[in-house]
Amino acid sequence: MIGIIGPEDSIRLVQEVAAGEGRATDLTARTYTRPEQALELARELDELCQVLLFTGRIPYAFAAAAAGDLRAEIDYMPHAGIDLYRTLSRMLLASGGRLPTVSVDTIEADIVRETYHDIDLVPPTEILPIADSSGLLFSGLDEITAFHRERYASGAVEACLTCLGAVHRDLADSGVPVWRVEHTRASVRDALRRAWLAAEVRQSRATQIAVMMIELTEPASRQQDPYQMERERLRLREALLEHAERMRGRLGTIDDRTLLITTTRGTVESAIARHRAGHASLLTLRGVDVEHTVGFGAGTTIAAAEDNARKALALGRGSGDTHVVFPDGQIYSSRESPVKQRLRETAPEVLRISEQLRLGPLSTRRLLDALHQMDPNQVTARALADAYGVEARSARRLLKSLRAAGFAEEVGVHVSTGAGRPQTVYRVAMRRLLEAIGGEA
Repeated sequence: MIGIIGPEDSIRLVQEVAAGEGRATDLTARTYTRPEQALELARELDELCQVLLFTGRIPYAFAAAAAGDLRAEIDYMPHAGIDLYRTLSRMLLASGGRLPTVSVDTIEADIVRETYHDIDLVPPTEILPIADSSGLLFSGLDEITAFHRERYASGAVEACLTCLGAVHRDLADSGVPVWRVEHTRASVRDALRRAWLAAEVRQSRATQIAVMMIELTEPASRQQDPYQMERERLRLREALLEHAERMRGRLGTIDDRTLLITTTRGTVESAIARHRAGHASLLTLRGVDVEHTVGFGAGTTIAAAEDNARKALALGRGSGDTHVVFPDGQIYSSRESPVKQRLRETAPEVLRISEQLRLGPLSTRRLLDALHQMDPNQVTARALADAYGVEARSARRLLKSLRAAGFAEEVGVHVSTGAGRPQTVYRVAMRRLLEAIGGEA
């Protein structure tokens, strides 16, 4: 299902185009009077739709600022050159063949200039930049309206071009000559086809196989009578069957200590979304008193999903964290960390740092994650060895590599009251390290 969010007239056009394609029932729409309402409407449709399509860049930008709260993929219908051509044609007809000088918003400056050049006209110079790579460059529509009104009042332009219905209304009400650039049916059709394809891909991915693998940890010295052990086994199986039902999955057994629930990737991604939002999630087993580790894996086959679940179990042993391993190597962990884990690493920044430290790229990620758990101003080899899971002599080599690469410095010596050699204390430049692997500080 595609969710469409926009003003009433734009929504009406989208529905007409979808009906012409025979797919009107694939859409569900929400209308707004001001683009600032877009995020609230997006949240209404988020559970229902695979893709949310905004009829303009501005409402999309408002929603994208909080995209981490949304499960659906989000996109917008860009205003293309063909939309501007149509508006310029109407202006030419209305003005007897002479185009007035104009100010323009929302449309990319390159598209505006290219369109004017195509019809052998000098492009407008008053083009409002809406956004850059960091996001919106304004705080509200009043700024856009003011931009046009000031250009017109100063005599810099004779009319205004806007893609925003609210801005068009405000300018027209104040007597400023204004034209609205609207989507053509062709540009709407192209955007809808992209959205339908994205929804199909997303649906296909959601139906991939996923496995929740549960590894039970039995105390070595445990002694119980057979009756008590059987009661606990039945209690455990009942709890796991209930969990499998909630996941719309099937419970299976690998061996005496390892069980699994087969479900879909979509179910697991929904559980991740709830966990991120701070709600109770299917990532965690309820009613299981036996000590255990949980790992999730997704894949195109049951064997691939199980293999990824085993990797997730290995990552979670000893920490109590739940991990999800996806087919592309991405990992979700129940413990928040600024260091994003992967099973395969191709990021050039990480590869460069790994070369400096003479580590494998995945080991570099593990090292950063271990350092993140520590006070970067008081790092010793013994503490790093415990956090990273290596011998103390290996941790000393890691710290020397960090120092040689310029990411650590010796700041003192810690002498234990008990036995053991004095520990060199290092200060690690964590912020510079995180920035060096891609600005994840």
